[in-house]
Amino acid sequence: MAIAGLVLAGGQASRMAGQDKAFLDIGDKLSLDRVLVRLQQECHAVAISANGDAARFNVWKCPVLPDSVRDVGPLAGLLSGLEWAEAGGYDTLITIPVDTPFIPDKIVATLLPAPSYARCAGQSHPLVAGWPVSCRPMLAAQLSHLTPENKKYQTRVRVFASALGARAVDFPLIGGMDPFMNINTPQDLILAQKYCVSAYHAGAVKETK
Repeated sequence: MAIAGLVLAGGQASRMAGQDKAFLDIGDKLSLDRVLVRLQQECHAVAISANGDAARFNVWKCPVLPDSVRDVGPLAGLLSGLEWAEAGGYDTLITIPVDTPFIPDKIVATLLPAPSYARCAGQSHPLVAGWPVSCRPMLAAQLSHLTPENKKYQTRVRVFASALGARAVDFPLIGGMDPFMNINTPQDLILAQKYCVSAYHAGAVKETK
């Protein structure tokens, strides 16, 4: 099975004063670095879904995919990712938001087979997910038939996942924290940095025993 990975970095970060979440300093590395490492460990190819100046990602040497459909939220990034994966001959696309830096090991293997999405302590995370690339026409059709009346509903990731019959994959808490926590606010960033420091110290103590 040929597996592609996609970092979803196209959000507007309105609650982070417009700060690009890909470049948030989590304490030991950038959020983008953390997510890329996880995907690159298990995927045959990885791309970044992002709008704006693609040159800001040059150092990572990954394809940067702009939205082909505007103003429909993260499903636009998913559609561009599926188009890229289909053109490359991949079977499955794994997506992870760039503001979810504590993704556990073996995330890809655990999410297979697609369609699937992560869940922890009863909280669903529909963008940490596995998508069959064959669903690309279905998503394209869904986004091409939007009206003012149905747009809010039809652009929900959960709605599309449900239409595919995606299954929830349960993950445990790690150190009392949901590993799929999103960094949406400055307060979330502070919490993530503190968690990173505590995890580092816990690991250092373990190594000395």
